Amino acid sequence: MKATDPFVSIIVLNFDGKEWLKECLASLEKLHYPKDRYEVIMGDNGSTDGSGEYVAQNFSWVRIFRFRKNYGFCKANNLCARGAKGDYLVFLNNDTFVEKDWLRFLVEEARSGPNILSCASKMFFPQYKRGHLVQTAGGVIVPSGCGLYEGWMEEDSEAYNVPRDTGFGCAAGVLIERQFFLETGGFDEYYFYSGEEADLGFRVWAYGYKVRYVPTAVMYHFMGRTGFRGKGVTPTIEYLILRNSLYFILKNFEWVNVLKGILLYEARVVAKILYALAKGNFPILAAILKAHATLLKDRGKVLRVRREMQQKRRVTDKELRQKGVLISVPEFIRRNYRLVKNLKRYQTGDFYDTKDTVRVKVDEEGDWVFEKVQ
Repeated sequence: MKATDPFVSIIVLNFDGKEWLKECLASLEKLHYPKDRYEVIMGDNGSTDGSGEYVAQNFSWVRIFRFRKNYGFCKANNLCARGAKGDYLVFLNNDTFVEKDWLRFLVEEARSGPNILSCASKMFFPQYKRGHLVQTAGGVIVPSGCGLYEGWMEEDSEAYNVPRDTGFGCAAGVLIERQFFLETGGFDEYYFYSGEEADLGFRVWAYGYKVRYVPTAVMYHFMGRTGFRGKGVTPTIEYLILRNSLYFILKNFEWVNVLKGILLYEARVVAKILYALAKGNFPILAAILKAHATLLKDRGKVLRVRREMQQKRRVTDKELRQKGVLISVPEFIRRNYRLVKNLKRYQTGDFYDTKDTVRVKVDEEGDWVFEKVQ
């Protein structure tokens, strides 16, 4: 790379992840990219385990943005992005590590053609015992709201070694042009958890630009070291997933597809209700009702956000479907069936165990925050 090439800001969020930061930051220090052409920002999301002090002492080249509490993924990343210096931003989870040429390949793809604003990494599960298992190779937007990862829990193959357009990149390792990100509002903070990455990808495409999948930009994501894996679907997670899926439909789709999306969404909700009733899981039932009630309460805000989105978009849903960004209902059903089959891998003993999870709650100031569970 040359000094004239773009400056990149890599943003790593952290919440009490001191024990995981060494491998993440060490991999960033070894990147095959000019040292004066990238910066690493750690957004310390209210940590109490000495993470900030550890990074300051051992990785003094990292810029540390300290937040007084854990604002979650969207808000904290947005705050970091506003203080970043790069032409491009790369959002990276702290439970990741990257290969040496990862950043170089992302930047090269971003500059390889017109209208490419975002690039998705190729992610593997590092805790898989038997070779390379894909975690995500891009993603597609689904008609019931939000998205599905491509390649989820598939053995690596030539199919995942070809650069291509994709709906969105997993936000654990995605590049995006900083100016576009900030001018269009960054991550939509209404999501808080789940859906924000698909929303960002949809925005890129709807505004007339592209997201590209870069198979040579390889990284590894433990996915659960500081996340939710291990506790199952809690009522709070169920609430956020359902609320955000419906919000995505109402915000992003054209009216005819809003109606179709709601029908598909409610069919999914009915199935969840029947399953919860059969299991006597009343907290999940309450979460489902809360998701609908919240959007009804917030309908004024939702309609304002929708109006702004639809006024600014330049590409129709039909065109997005033709591009393979928004998949059809039959394709959605087929992919879900395959996903369920792949999820059974978690029960085969093919994964090393990971520890730590967190839960989410609303604090006394009304903000969603993460709280670590021992």
